Amino acid sequence: MILRVVHAAVLPEKKQEFLNFVSDTLVPAVRNMPGCRFFYVAECVERCHEHEVIFINGWDTEAQAEAIEKADFYEGAASSATGFYTHRFHEGALHIHYRTIAGQA
Repeated sequence: MILRVVHAAVLPEKKQEFLNFVSDTLVPAVRNMPGCRFFYVAECVERCHEHEVIFINGWDTEAQAEAIEKADFYEGAASSATGFYTHRFHEGALHIHYRTIAGQA
C-alpha cells in the first residue's frame, strides 16, 4: 500500500470554510477513485500550529496515488484550495508518497 501524505497551513479565518470544502467536495471525490482505501484529514492540536492540517490517504499502488493529481475534479479542487493556504503554501501543499512497511491493511 502507498500512503499519500499532504501537509498544508490554512489561513485561520478560512479554516472552517476549508474544512467544509474538504469534507463536502474533496474527500468524497477522492474516496471514489480506483485504488483509494481510505482518506483522513487531521488538524494539528499543537500550540501555535492549530492552522496546519494533514491529509493521509492509502492507495493500492503508487500509480493510483499519483493519478489523483491528474483527475479532472482535482485540478479544480486544488485551484480552489490554494485560496485557503497561508503564504507559505500558495505554490501548493507539500505531498509525499510512502510505501508501507509495517501495520495492518
